[in-house]
Amino acid sequence: VLCHGGPIAEPDDAQYILDHTEGIVGFYGASSMERLPVEPAITNRIREFKRITFRSEKSATDVRP
Repeated sequence: VLCHGGPIAEPDDAQYILDHTEGIVGFYGASSMERLPVEPAITNRIREFKRITFRSEKSATDVRP
């Protein structure tokens, strides 16, 4: 039997299941290994990009090559 699921999001969660149940022979990680670890980094990067400013249209047209 493998354990898997949303409540098992962190390594400590999987360890808790393994320590408190019998017959579990492994853990199948999906989001806990691929999506959840990168969400904070992606969120922070998006916030950084949202803070950039653009020149106004008038000043952009005043720029000569």
